[in-house]
Amino acid sequence: MSGLLSVLRQGAMSLQAQQAYSSTVAHNLSNVNTAGFSRQRAELAAVSPADQIGNSFIGRGAVLQSITQARDRFVEQQMPIAAGMERQSTTEAQLLQGVSALNPDAGLTDALSNFYGQLRALAQNPASANIREAAAAAATRLAISFNQTATALDSARAGVDSRLSGQLPELNEALQQVARLNSQIRQASINGGRPNDLLDARQRLVDRVSELTGARPIPNDAGDANLTLPSGVSLVQGDRASALSALPDLSNGGRLALWITPPGATTAGLLGQPPGGELGGMLAARDGALRTAQTRVDQLAFDFGNAINAVSQTGFALDGSTGRALFTVAATATGAARTISVDAAIAANVSLLPAAGAAGAPGDGTIAQALINTESQLLSSGRSAEAELASITAGYGATTSRVMAKSEGDQAVLTNLTALRQSVSGVSIDEELVNMQRSQRAYEAVSRVIKTADQMLETLLSLR
Repeated sequence: MSGLLSVLRQGAMSLQAQQAYSSTVAHNLSNVNTAGFSRQRAELAAVSPADQIGNSFIGRGAVLQSITQARDRFVEQQMPIAAGMERQSTTEAQLLQGVSALNPDAGLTDALSNFYGQLRALAQNPASANIREAAAAAATRLAISFNQTATALDSARAGVDSRLSGQLPELNEALQQVARLNSQIRQASINGGRPNDLLDARQRLVDRVSELTGARPIPNDAGDANLTLPSGVSLVQGDRASALSALPDLSNGGRLALWITPPGATTAGLLGQPPGGELGGMLAARDGALRTAQTRVDQLAFDFGNAINAVSQTGFALDGSTGRALFTVAATATGAARTISVDAAIAANVSLLPAAGAAGAPGDGTIAQALINTESQLLSSGRSAEAELASITAGYGATTSRVMAKSEGDQAVLTNLTALRQSVSGVSIDEELVNMQRSQRAYEAVSRVIKTADQMLETLLSLR
């Protein structure tokens, strides 16, 4: 009788194992469309030790050994790095592409060319009121083009600041959740089990933090996912998380700089090196190509305006007055493109536009010709105004093209790794349905064993 009771015990234990197998398959099928879900496998094992009868060993059935996740460690180690690099280059490329103020046909190039064209007409007929009006209008258009270009670049950089500060609440919350999940997973793993759904939830957060900052998870023996920036700065240590904030940086024109409050600390420190990911891409665009272009456009406006003024102040207007600057230029190059304008008196009265080399000579175009000669004058950059503007435009375009090419390469790498991850961790409906059928057949077979053992036990009892 003890043998039949042993068979019943084995059957009951095996039924539980097959039920766990079926439940795991059902869980996989239920989450086939759940983002970040990693398929699970119920690992069954023979019960050990077996019963010994004489010189023979009789098995004791099956038991659920563990429920594991299907993950490729090699792929998972590469994913955060690839995701961070892809988001950084793609974000930078998108921001640089979104600025059209430096396109060759954006207006500043044409305005500069038109300005010198009107000066040539003025040199030929300096006494004509219509030509003077056209020349003053060309100067105004050029100044406005400088203003618009500078404003567009400044707005683009300000937009990066707004987007940067807008991402920090999401990032800080994700870091806090990773820290909390580290604690929960540690507690749930005390008895040796693996809380797979908690692990999936943490992995989704880790992936997002990697996209935002380029952070990389560093597991420890306790099962925690500690997150560290590429520079080595810690974001999460066990159940403690850092917090990032953005404050104005006076050394960078008041643009936002990232500060970090380390885990367990109460005071924030300036984040020395920029992060990777989306935040890194924003900072790279704002303080890289956009800042360079803005600085060079300001310097161009400053040098060009002063070069024109140096000539115009030596000329004479139709009323015989002299010493008047054509443009109003800032005292320093910083912000010069945004503030440059045509002298208010000249804009109101074009007869005050200096064109003659002597008083009382309305037909004299000496100074107008001298203004034309500034077209080939070398500025502080070592190039003429037109050549410097072309260099600014070409440099910005080259940087944008380089970043776009890098973005395409990074996207290809990430796409390949994502496909590899999906092939290992993704749920296959066909495969799970086959597993469900196998589990059903096994369950039916074990049930038949239990029923048969019960009938044998009834027969044995009836004999007594």
